[in-house]
This record gives sequence, structure tokens and C-alpha cells, in this order.
Amino acid sequence: MNNISGQTDNKTFKIIFGASLIVYAAACFYLFYNQLISATPSSFSSDTSVHVRMAVEDGFLYSLNSYIYLLFSKTPFMNAGIACFLTIATVLSVYLTYVLLKRIVSVYSFKIKDSYLGLLAFMCNFVMGFYVKACNVQHYIGYQNANMWHNSTYIVMRVCAVATLILFTDMYVQKPDTAEKLVFFSLMQAVTTAFKPSFATVFCPFLALILLYDWIVKKEKFTRIFVRALTVVPSLCVIFIESKVFFGAETGNGYEIAPFVALSERGDHPKATLILSILFPLAVFIYHIKDFYKDKIYTSSLVIWLMGFLLVFFLRETGARSGDGNFLWGYSIALFVLFAESALKVLKDIMTVEFLKNKNIIFDSYIVVSTVLFLWHVISGIWYFILLLGGNTYFI
Repeated sequence: MNNISGQTDNKTFKIIFGASLIVYAAACFYLFYNQLISATPSSFSSDTSVHVRMAVEDGFLYSLNSYIYLLFSKTPFMNAGIACFLTIATVLSVYLTYVLLKRIVSVYSFKIKDSYLGLLAFMCNFVMGFYVKACNVQHYIGYQNANMWHNSTYIVMRVCAVATLILFTDMYVQKPDTAEKLVFFSLMQAVTTAFKPSFATVFCPFLALILLYDWIVKKEKFTRIFVRALTVVPSLCVIFIESKVFFGAETGNGYEIAPFVALSERGDHPKATLILSILFPLAVFIYHIKDFYKDKIYTSSLVIWLMGFLLVFFLRETGARSGDGNFLWGYSIALFVLFAESALKVLKDIMTVEFLKNKNIIFDSYIVVSTVLFLWHVISGIWYFILLLGGNTYFI
């Protein structure tokens, strides 16, 4: 009887999850298509239309996206094709987030329904800065956000990054390594970096720290550490090539050490929005400050976030790219990882402790507060997405 009930629940989840993805796909296609055909900067403005123009009209091919746009430009349905490509990447990000969460849950010692993980995956793909109008009038600019719908290279990088993290979980958490896993993991890193190098600037330092820890503290064999370290070589090669395009001597572009400048260039109250952008994961960390290190996966998300934060906190671009805030992209994907794992951490806490029956007011308060904070992060993202669907500029 339980098996039949379980099969029914699973079938219902698949139908609802699939239908939700279709509705979301339709909304995304509408948004991306209008961003491409909009003739006025104030209506459906986005970085995507600029990226397409740079590739098709200017011949500036700096990302894998550029080659895809160039390919679509040879067809009679260029705008629709590009919108479809970006829609697939956006919707696939939700599905792969679900897969990633499910892989992580399999490592933890608790069970959870697929429907909960599917809902959580959707929510993780909408989280944005905790919007407080008094701290920052604009919904996007001024906050640091894990999700956005106006930048095509980030949209594709995000889904590739999630795929890379799935492979990382398989390789690093679910041992042993195999040659096939290592090669696929290395290639996925390189592809992600080729779409947007920001991922590697966060992930490579994180992986280096993990490998050093395994070698020095856990005393793992050097040959095993060295082979794993080799997986980042293709990504580093991609970064080297792309750096020549962006920071070559003839470009006049560069970067400098300028603490907090990149984070404070936009926004009404940058110190406040810095906190508001991580309010939920900050609450989770404060509660687990004494034992966070016991959870290997959660700690990994904190390290990834730290790598992204240090990068954007200390570095700032110079030259023509000054003020573009391009170091924020690495921090954005780090936030995505942190939010997803922090949400799963809270869910794990709820499932492993009898919530509201354990007579622990501190724990119960933590669950209530963190849930409310997470929901407002999600609502802030949905609110912003709806505003974009209405034709508003992403600067709103």
C-alpha cells in the first residue's frame, strides 16, 4: 500500500514539476525574446541584446555565447533561436539544481520527498537580495544577487556551474575517483569558464584549498591530489586566452586592489545591502557557528562564498571596464551555491529535529526566522521577475 502511495506521489510530483517548468519556460521565452527585439533602452533593456550585437555586428567573440549567437545569426529565426537557447539554459538550471540537491541529500542521513526538493530548486533559482526599499530603491542594482534574467553569459554560466557542482559532488563526496569522472569534471569546468570566466575565479581557488586540506590534514596521497589538481588546467587556459581579450596591453583595461570599491559603486546604502544580500545564509551560519565545520558540504559552500566575496571586495577593474562591476559575477554564482546549501541545511535541521516538539525555543526561533528570511529573498526575486515581464528595465 505504501509503495502504491509512494508511486502516486512521485507521479504527481513529476506532473506538477514538469508543468511548472513549462510555464516558467514560456515566461522566460517571452522575456528574452522581447529583450532582443526591444528598440528602446527603457523597455526590456538587458545585457543580452548588447552581447548579441557585439558578436554579430562587431565580431567581438569573447565567450562561447558569442559563437552561438553568430550561428543563430545565419538563420531566419535569430532572435527566437537565441531566446529559446536562453530559456532552455534557465529552465535546465532549475532541473539541475533539483538534481544537485538530491545528490547532496543522498550524502546526508535523512530522507525528504522529491516534491520538497523540486520546490526548493525553483526557489533557489529565484532568490535575490532581501529587498528593503528604504535601504535601496532599485531591486537589482545595489544588491548582490544569485539570480538574474538580463545577462546572457551569466544565465548560461549558472546552469553549467550547477552541472559542474553535480560532478564535483560525485567525484569528491561519492568516492572513488575514476578517469572518466575526472575528465568529464575537467571538461565541464572548462566549458563553464568559456561561457563566463567568473566561475573559475571562484571555483579554482576553492578547489585548491580543498585539495591542500586533503593533502596536509587528511594525509591523502600526493599523486591523487595532483591528478585532481590537473582538472583545473583547461579552465586556466581558457582564462588566459580570455584575459588577453579583456586585459591585453592594447585594451587599456586592467584591475587594481581597491577594498570595498566594487561593492559600493552602486546602491544607496552599500553596507546595508551587502548584509541584506546574504541575510538568510547569514542567519543560518550564526545558528551553526559552533558546528558548521562538521558538515563537509555546507562548509564547502561557505568557502566558495568566501572566495567570491574576497575577490569582489578587494579587486576593481580599471580602464574602459571600470565601474562595470564584472567581479560581481563570481560573487553571484558563489551566492547561488551558498543559498542552495543554506536552504538545504535548514530543511535538514527541520527533518532531523522534531520541530516545535523539542521544547527548544532557540531552535524553533531559528527555524521560523530563517524560513521567513528565505521566503522574502524568494519573493524579492519573483517580484523582480514580474517587473521584468512587464517590460521594465533591469535597472528598476
